[in-house]
Amino acid sequence: PSICHYSFKWKLFSCFAMDFSILLVALQNPKIYPEKPQSVEVLQTHASALFLVGKHVYKIKKPVNFGFLDFISLEKRKYYCHEEVVLNRRLCPQVYLGVVDIRLQDGRIKLGEGSGGIVEYAVLMERLPQDAMMDRWLAKGKVTPEVLQKIADKVAQFHDRAMTNPEIASFGKTEVIRTN
Repeated sequence: PSICHYSFKWKLFSCFAMDFSILLVALQNPKIYPEKPQSVEVLQTHASALFLVGKHVYKIKKPVNFGFLDFISLEKRKYYCHEEVVLNRRLCPQVYLGVVDIRLQDGRIKLGEGSGGIVEYAVLMERLPQDAMMDRWLAKGKVTPEVLQKIADKVAQFHDRAMTNPEIASFGKTEVIRTN
């Protein structure tokens, strides 16, 4: 869909923030994606919107502030998109592909490099096969003690290698957890 009625504001205001509901609609247009999918499936959480597009997923952060996370500004959403990629590549390097610019060019949304002002950022991920999700495995009785042990071993190794210091430990304090 065209967003022409907003494009003039971009030229006037460098701090223009696109209305999130308009962006949600624009990102449901299959024509804007390099994959050229037949359709776009949208999933939402309290903090993100995910656009399932062929073999990829584009995940944007909602402009929200819950205290324990603050994605209000575009700069913060950019920062946390990059942080999500860095952090999650530690366990799934083949899934987290990078961060994609979302631009407004000639009144239309465009993904990736090019001209036009950046209105949002998205984490680009490989789409995981639905039949390999834990809820599906549980429903089919495929979650065995051996599967759980492999998961536990992977998580334990991850935590053994994780950096720690007093600042990091402070996030686990009872009063911080209660606040969050």
